[in-house]
Amino acid sequence: MKTWKKVTVIVVTILILALIIGFYLFSTRDSREPSFVAWNKHCSSCHGADMDGSAEGLGLLAAKLKFGDTIPELIDVIRKGVDGSQMPGYASKLDPTLIKALALYISERRQRFPTTRDSYRKTDLNDRIVQSHHHDFHLERIVELESRPYSVVHMPDETLLVAEKTRGLSLVDTEGVQSPVIVGTPRVWDAALRFEGSWLNWGTVLDVALHPNYAENGWIYLSHTDRCQLSCGWPLPATMVRVVRGRIKDGTWVDQEIIWSVHKDHYTPVPDAVAAGRLAFDGEGHVYVSIGGKNTYSKLHDLNTPYGKVHRVKDEGSIPTDNPFYEPEEDRPESSTIHTVWSYGHRTGQGLDGHPVSGEIWNTEMGPRGGDEVNRIQGGKNYGWPLFTNGLDYNGEEVSIGKDLGLDFKLADTVLPVVDFTPAPAISNFTFHNGNAFSAWADDLLIGTLKAKTLYRVRLSGDEVLETEKLITDFGRIRDVTMGGDGFIYLAIEHDENGSLWRLRPRT
Repeated sequence: MKTWKKVTVIVVTILILALIIGFYLFSTRDSREPSFVAWNKHCSSCHGADMDGSAEGLGLLAAKLKFGDTIPELIDVIRKGVDGSQMPGYASKLDPTLIKALALYISERRQRFPTTRDSYRKTDLNDRIVQSHHHDFHLERIVELESRPYSVVHMPDETLLVAEKTRGLSLVDTEGVQSPVIVGTPRVWDAALRFEGSWLNWGTVLDVALHPNYAENGWIYLSHTDRCQLSCGWPLPATMVRVVRGRIKDGTWVDQEIIWSVHKDHYTPVPDAVAAGRLAFDGEGHVYVSIGGKNTYSKLHDLNTPYGKVHRVKDEGSIPTDNPFYEPEEDRPESSTIHTVWSYGHRTGQGLDGHPVSGEIWNTEMGPRGGDEVNRIQGGKNYGWPLFTNGLDYNGEEVSIGKDLGLDFKLADTVLPVVDFTPAPAISNFTFHNGNAFSAWADDLLIGTLKAKTLYRVRLSGDEVLETEKLITDFGRIRDVTMGGDGFIYLAIEHDENGSLWRLRPRT
């Protein structure tokens, strides 16, 4: 019996790895086959094979489109056509999913997003002056890092605390000099496999954050993927997000305490790229941690598992009894995480932050081909993935995972995104602007992206988007965005095999 169990584990591990490798290879290629075929069949004779136009039709890459260039506007034109022109309507000829795929294809080409592999290539990353709607600013390099970063924090003494995924924590002083790795933090491991510019990691440092009362207590919170080498039942390393806190004294990590962790049964060989591990505080003594889909999507709606959820604990690690699904320890299975679940139905939560005034928790979340989201996180609520998304699958077909899993809740029973990014720029972390240096950006969202290499500014009124602006474009994979106590904005960029830290300060 034990032999069969080992064989089963090995087979399952091989299948998971095959799926992972297939996902990385497939999702990083130009996988637009249905829309590409439809474009060549129905559209290229007028608009050109490369959308550069012809005598019969408008070029679509640079021209301002009369009827708009959002996905709903493009879909409407493709469906209905344009009266008095050679543009016919395709509502009766193409199914709605293929019409949406065509709209995505056009929008993706207009956005000029690079492939994932190309997004890692270092472009002209020089200091520059940037003009924007409300403020002109200097974009200036602080330091070139040893390896790819995940998070950066501006410290009260104006040094920067940076978390590099496969190196650990270090400090960058006000002269831009990076310290050696801080001794004593949880172990990190070198990357194992590489596909299309992305490394597959098992055992990395993720987010770093200061306690709201850091000046008084010195607590620093750190999320990482704890590695179970061979003792978790897998023939390969298995990892899972864990949150600890500690203090830094004389270049050493001390006083470590575990704040949030899960049973070893939840450790998996799914690589850490989907681990999330973002941290946020609400100003009322709670810390939140986002967990990605480090397992099959069937687990995202199982409240006894940690995956695809935002979790909530008190800042010293105890469990609030007012959590929406709280169960006393004696009433739940040993491995259950239901008592810390705050929200569920998330895909890959790449960002998490608390509003500086209200304390409300928000997240940013990657979709597939479209459906990148900004969400207001509400306790006990379902965010819909994988049954509902504004995106399509990577091959341009409808995302059918939720239906295949038998999920049957209604759209009305989910929380819809406040901001949708379709096509998907590969949204990453974000911050609410909170400072005096850029006063006209007060409370605006500053959102980083990976593939698009763009920093967005989004202004909201309640849940209504009032203004969206690209502050920086074609810059680098923006892994983290954070406010400094000096009112300046700090970016952590990953490129090539390392990364860099940058600062936005007003033009004087």
